[in-house]
Amino acid sequence: MSAKDNIVRSIKNPRLVKAFMKVNREDFLPDILKKFAYDPNYIDKPFFITPNITTTALSLGIYMLDILDLQENQKVLEIGTGIGYYTALIAEIVGDTNVISIEIDDTMFEYAKNVLLPRYPNIKLIKGDGSLGYEKEAPYDRAIIWASSPTLPCKIYDQLKESGILVAPIGTGKVQGLYKITKKGYEPKIERLSDVIFMKMRGLYGFYENDDEDYTERRIKKIEEKLNKLLSKIKSDS
Repeated sequence: MSAKDNIVRSIKNPRLVKAFMKVNREDFLPDILKKFAYDPNYIDKPFFITPNITTTALSLGIYMLDILDLQENQKVLEIGTGIGYYTALIAEIVGDTNVISIEIDDTMFEYAKNVLLPRYPNIKLIKGDGSLGYEKEAPYDRAIIWASSPTLPCKIYDQLKESGILVAPIGTGKVQGLYKITKKGYEPKIERLSDVIFMKMRGLYGFYENDDEDYTERRIKKIEEKLNKLLSKIKSDS
């Protein structure tokens, strides 16, 4: 049995099975990686698309889409378009007019625009800060994040419909938790599913681009700096 067949057997959502069988991963990978698209030695491994950006391992990406429980005509917010392969799978299930995908990286945005949009022209592909979500098109039935958030991504959670589902890696360490979060008013249902390793989310509510400090730590440092300046001024005036 092929690695592709094994993935099909693991999928619970029949709509995802249909999309997975229809969309060729090779069409979205750079030429040098196409031959590894369904190679059993690489099913559980991410591919480096640029020196700093990877695409989620196939087995993990399909698992995340499966637990997202996508259904026809749902509106979906995707944070991190990447190469556009998982975006295409989402579009096959819900319809491309219902997909809003945000990519913060210039290189990957251009890549996705050239590879994804010719196939799914009605997807709303946005260059911007995904950590903010996209209020203009809210509310969403589903949301998925392909990079680790330092904390519960409240801006994105708030943009879900009641009973909407968010799937995201969350954590500040090298190993994060994969979470399924269902909107239940002010008390979300939070399920931790597994340990994962993802690249860190960039943006206002993400991490610094060049280190491991998250947004909260950055704000604390700024507050400390302001307090120290204020104390220095008080001392100099006294």
